[in-house]
Amino acid sequence: MPGNVGIESRAFGFLFISIALAVLTGTIINEFLATHHIPIYYQLLAWILVFIFVLGITFTKMKNLFRSIRNRMKNSIRWPLHAKIVNGISWAGPFLAIPIFHPFAHYLILLGIGTGNISTYFLIKYYNNYKNKEQFIVGILAITMIPVLFLVDVLLAPVLVHQHVLTLSRLFVAVSYGVGGIYALNER
Repeated sequence: MPGNVGIESRAFGFLFISIALAVLTGTIINEFLATHHIPIYYQLLAWILVFIFVLGITFTKMKNLFRSIRNRMKNSIRWPLHAKIVNGISWAGPFLAIPIFHPFAHYLILLGIGTGNISTYFLIKYYNNYKNKEQFIVGILAITMIPVLFLVDVLLAPVLVHQHVLTLSRLFVAVSYGVGGIYALNER
């Protein structure tokens, strides 16, 4: 991995920006559909189609992106079982908690993105001796947005509908991935 650090960092920069664009586009389309009372299954379908479209374009334009992701995954497969479990819980735990703690879904989304990216950063740094700082930036920004979202949620509760707070959390996810992607593209 250390031999192609610049290429891999750049590839992940484009991937993170693509994720940011997909989340942003999906959020805007979802808000439009929700305000026009379109059923939830069409909203879900719109999310899936947006991600397929945006990431499909990204993968066809960036030939080395798939190779970079595969290399990073190959390295994580070699981690010990306890490291894989920690990383899996960091990513999946907050998302699996959403059905149980549904009123806190907007916080759990940011927590899952944050803890997942941060745990992956530290595990890759420890086991593969590689610092993928863009992933750390995404994680820190997502976690930092939780108190900001909480303040907005509490202070503007009489004005905002729960759906708008959820939308804001998705926008914070897009900003986190966008900033991480821009950092990766500018990293030398």
